[in-house]
Amino acid sequence: LATARKVTLETRVEDLARLEIKPNGWDGIVSIFAHVPSAIRRELHRKVTAGLRPGGLFILEAYTPDQLRHKTGGPPDLDKLMNLDELRRELAGLTIEHGVETEREIVEGTLHTGLGAVVQILARKP
Repeated sequence: LATARKVTLETRVEDLARLEIKPNGWDGIVSIFAHVPSAIRRELHRKVTAGLRPGGLFILEAYTPDQLRHKTGGPPDLDKLMNLDELRRELAGLTIEHGVETEREIVEGTLHTGLGAVVQILARKP
């Protein structure tokens, strides 16, 4: 689809604890179920905020602490789970256009199927 619409995408596999993000270098950054210890996450979200260009978007979905009672995937470590209040603080400098904690059906393979407790963020850099 990207080729058909002449859109250039860059994807990378990185160690999130060591990831360098060029300031004002990205139009969009996506984080889907990237669960790392909170200290690494806070620093990573600081880099994400700085790394977006004005108007750039950050999209995130992650499990919340409520996920521990569902046992349908995600890390069994409270420190690696996220909630909306923490994310609002960590993403200071971005405008949260959509921020919600919700439960939804997850269908992502044998160990990740069933009701999941997630937080979803769509944030824009002013």
